[in-house]
Amino acid sequence: MLSTNRGRIFLAMTTFILPFFLLNGFSPLKGFKRFVLKNGLSVFIKQDKKIPVASVQLWVKAGSVDETPENNGISHFLEHIIFKGTENYSVSEISRAVESRGGIINAGTSKEFTCYYIDIPSSGFTDAIKIIADVANQKAIFPEDEIERERTVIIEEIKRSEDSPENVLYETFNKQLFTVTPYKWRVIGSTEVVSKLSRQDLISYYKKFYVPNNMVLVIVGDINYKETKKLVEKLFSEAKKSDVPERKSLIEPVSEPSFERVKKPVNYSYLLMGFLGPEVQQEKYQITADVLSIILGVGRSSRLYHKLREEKQLVYSIGSGFYTQKGTGVFFISALCSPENVETVKDEVSREIEKIITEEIPEEELKKAREIVKSQWYFEFETYHQQAQTVGYWTLMENLGFIKNYLKNINKVDSNLIKKFL
Repeated sequence: MLSTNRGRIFLAMTTFILPFFLLNGFSPLKGFKRFVLKNGLSVFIKQDKKIPVASVQLWVKAGSVDETPENNGISHFLEHIIFKGTENYSVSEISRAVESRGGIINAGTSKEFTCYYIDIPSSGFTDAIKIIADVANQKAIFPEDEIERERTVIIEEIKRSEDSPENVLYETFNKQLFTVTPYKWRVIGSTEVVSKLSRQDLISYYKKFYVPNNMVLVIVGDINYKETKKLVEKLFSEAKKSDVPERKSLIEPVSEPSFERVKKPVNYSYLLMGFLGPEVQQEKYQITADVLSIILGVGRSSRLYHKLREEKQLVYSIGSGFYTQKGTGVFFISALCSPENVETVKDEVSREIEKIITEEIPEEELKKAREIVKSQWYFEFETYHQQAQTVGYWTLMENLGFIKNYLKNINKVDSNLIKKFL
C-alpha cells in the first residue's frame, strides 16, 4: 500500500542541497577563481595540492523539465550514451584512460540538470579534461550499437523501478504534487518513449542543449591554476554560443489536498506525505525548511521519531526533509509502517505539524536543530568532488551567493519563521 496526501505531504529523501560553509572564518568559495569564455562557458577552478587527485565536472542545464511527452527520458538516455565514444576517444580508450589510473568516470541526470564528472589522480588530469572537453564540444559520436545496448539497459532500469516500492511511492507522490509544471516528468522516462527515441533524436537534443552558454565547468584539486586556465581556453573555446529554448514556468500552483493508495505485493505500507515549498530564490524559507526537517524527522531525538517510533511504536522508520528545486520545492515526510497503522500515522503526523504551528518551539530544541544542520553542511565538503559539485549545482541554480551566508542565516531561523513557513 502506497499513500500520498497532496495538500499537506511530507518525506525523507536525500536532497540535492549541497551548500558551502563558513568555518573558523573560512569562506565557502575561497580558492575558487571564476572566468567566462567568450562563448559563454562559465569556468571555476580551484588549485588545492593537499591530495594528488582532481575532480573535473561539466554541469549542463538540461534535465527532464526541458522535455516533452514525446521525448521524456531523453536527457537520461543521452547521459548513458555520451561516454560511449567521441571523435578523439573510443569507448575503450575513455575507460582505459580513467580506470587504469584508478579514476572514476560517471554521470547523473536530474529534473533540472545533467552532470558529467571524472575524479582521477592528478597524473591523469590531462586526459580527464580532454574527455570532458569532447562532451562540451559536441564531439560524442553516438555509435548505433551502443545506443541499442543502452536502450536495453534503460528499459530494464525502468522495469526494475516499477517493481521498487520506494520508487513507485516517489513517482506517485510527485504526480500528485506536480500536475502543471514540467516537474511532473519522470527523469528515467517510460518504456514506450525510450523505445522510440532515435539516434537523430539524441543528436538533435545534444546539439540544442549542450552549448557553452548552457554549461558550467568546475575543476578542483591538485592542478596548476595558470596551466589549467590555458588548457581550458584552448580546449573549450571552439564551441559556439547558441540560443537555448526557454524553460516553461517552474512554479507549481497550489491545489486541493489529495490522497492516493497504490496496491503492491509488499509486507509493509510505505507512506509519503508532503506539500509544495519555496523556490530557490526564497532563501530564508529554504533555510527554514532545513531546520524544520531536523526538528520533525531527522534522528532519534526528532519529534516524529520520538512520538511515532519510540513512544507509540506505530512505524518502523520515519523521517523528513526538504528537496530544493529552482522552481517550487517539496517538503516531505516518509514512513514505513504496518498497513493497519496508516491512518493513525497520518493523523499523528498532522498533530505534530499542528503543534509546531500553534505552540512555541523551545529555544533549546531550535539551537540543537541549527547545530545539526551546520554539522551536516560541514561534512558535505570533505572531498574535491563535493566542493566542485556544490559550485556546479548552485551556479546552475543561479544562486551561488546563497551559499556564502548559509550558516549565518541558519542562526536567524526561529519559531516565528517556521510558523510562517508552514
